[in-house]
Amino acid sequence: MILFQMRMVGFNDDPCVKEFGLSVSDRFEKVEARILEAPQLQYNIQADRRNIVMPMKGVWRPKSFLSCNKLTHWIILNLDRYTREDNLRHFEGEMQKMGRSLGMDIGPALSPYSMPSPTRNTNELMEFFKRMKNKVQLVVVVIPDKGDCYAKVKQVAELNIGILTQCVKARTMSRMNPATCSNILLKVNSKLNGVNHTLAPISRPKCLQRPVMIVGADVTHPSPDQTEIPSVAAVSASHDPKAFMYNVRIRLQPPRVEIIEDLENIMKEQLRFFYKSTNYKPERIIFFRDGVSEGQFAQVLNSELNAIRRACSSLDQEFKPKVTFLVVQKRHHTRFFPRDEDADGRNRNVPAGTVVDREITHPTEVDFYLVSHASIQGVSRPTKYRLLWNDDDDMTEDEIEEISYYLCHMFSRCTRSVSYPAPTYYAHLAAYRARVYLEGAKVKLSNLAMEQQRCAVVADIISGYPMFFV
Repeated sequence: MILFQMRMVGFNDDPCVKEFGLSVSDRFEKVEARILEAPQLQYNIQADRRNIVMPMKGVWRPKSFLSCNKLTHWIILNLDRYTREDNLRHFEGEMQKMGRSLGMDIGPALSPYSMPSPTRNTNELMEFFKRMKNKVQLVVVVIPDKGDCYAKVKQVAELNIGILTQCVKARTMSRMNPATCSNILLKVNSKLNGVNHTLAPISRPKCLQRPVMIVGADVTHPSPDQTEIPSVAAVSASHDPKAFMYNVRIRLQPPRVEIIEDLENIMKEQLRFFYKSTNYKPERIIFFRDGVSEGQFAQVLNSELNAIRRACSSLDQEFKPKVTFLVVQKRHHTRFFPRDEDADGRNRNVPAGTVVDREITHPTEVDFYLVSHASIQGVSRPTKYRLLWNDDDDMTEDEIEEISYYLCHMFSRCTRSVSYPAPTYYAHLAAYRARVYLEGAKVKLSNLAMEQQRCAVVADIISGYPMFFV
């Protein structure tokens, strides 16, 4: 279809193209590609001797969680007037059944509780969460398919009370099945400080064999017509040796500002959190930066790399970890099409793990395209990685490609490799959560420091359940 349209357009017949002596080929450019081997993933050792899972075409079946806490006290809060109690009871049974399958001990829920949807007045919702805070570990909230109920729940639970919630849409609740329940438990276990899976020892990259902090950063901007909405900078950072658990920091900043203005203080907080969790200082920081165009590379590198270094030296003058700074780009028009014998799946895409690092990449700088996921619909969009800085000369381009691909398998919310590394995904989720906190509020751009307090998550959540945002 694309080739047919190219011939129909007839670029080479255009007089302007002819005048400049240019021509456009009607054939695709052929480039060499490699298929990276997927990492082996480790689940619970005690639960099953066959605890190693090998992803096939970017997908795998979950096994018993590597680690999990018991969910003995929980309740279902129904805010949807069309959801019946038998649907809630069915969901409770599916949760317990799937919990046993995944090695998670889930007790019976407290009696389902219903209340009118808190569209305007959230007092009743706030009183309910206050009563439940010291009684339950988790509140599963059934919300209507439309409206601002989700925002109200998250604002009250995370900004005012400090209680974990898992929202489920009414449509999902009415169609609950084991696969959906399994996906919900992936999120619940992560929120409760469990580890779903990790890289098996045989697949552990060399850079992860020493203390390393992996960071994802992103800045999201309002649409052009939203003149009173600030930009949101979000930074996620790992705080465990397995590089599965992350915590986030969120900052509001003026609209259209791409540089993360408060990165130095953010990195100080993240480094302290890492040390508190592991008792080690990271020897290396691998920084994945999303949302940067090529024209901003020099500016972002100069500002943010220096902010990282200042944060390290301010904590300890002798603390100078090696920094690897990569930009992750999804907004480009490059697509890969396989030869017929290499086509994968019903969409006939290139296989998950396809990497192109020659011919169409920068002649002197390190950059590469990586298709790390199996596309569910349409043509897979490769992710472009550009290395802006690397303090470690021993870390080769192959190792950078490997760690980038492996981190795409560490996203806690699904059992398939995603299109870009997990820390970058978490930064996206954190930025979206900040938007939820601001929903329905008037923001004063002239005093963002005060508005920042409005997005301050209760300290009990930040310190006790750092992955509350997944």
